[in-house]
Amino acid sequence: MMTAPILHTMRLTMRPPEPSDLGTYMAFNAVSDTKLGKYRGGKTLTEVQSNLAADISHWDKGFGMWLLSLANDEVIGGAGLAHPNDWPRHELTWWLMPDHRGAGYATEASRAVITYGYDTLSWPQVETHMRDENLPARKLAQRLGGTIIRRDTFPDGFARNVFALPHPGAAQ
Repeated sequence: MMTAPILHTMRLTMRPPEPSDLGTYMAFNAVSDTKLGKYRGGKTLTEVQSNLAADISHWDKGFGMWLLSLANDEVIGGAGLAHPNDWPRHELTWWLMPDHRGAGYATEASRAVITYGYDTLSWPQVETHMRDENLPARKLAQRLGGTIIRRDTFPDGFARNVFALPHPGAAQ
């Protein structure tokens, strides 16, 4: 099993999830208004436990999700690179506690994750994909300089735009 790195940004410490983070995952599930994706609210305890276990074991692939902590150790969300077994390719993904949205944390964490994808993993492209109705994700992809490179239908039957995300240090 790979030891996942800890990343630091200006305001965040980004660490891999641990079994003791179940409370954080449950707290997000209890307050999330997210209706789409793996981290949507309204899941059962078993589903939330499964999400946490998947996030922990995903690091066996050499990349995964980090939990985002403030200086006071409060976990406010997660961001990382995911490649579910049934998905055609990897993608940048994230979630934030509702009371921490709009403060730039998702952008800050996503830039660190994208940099990791390019600089550490040596990926030729980091991308993200979202359903059409996920407007907050679309706005974040655009803030990150993402451009739509294609539209694909994914294993869940939904068509999504695929955004290529540039290296945060690249001239735009």
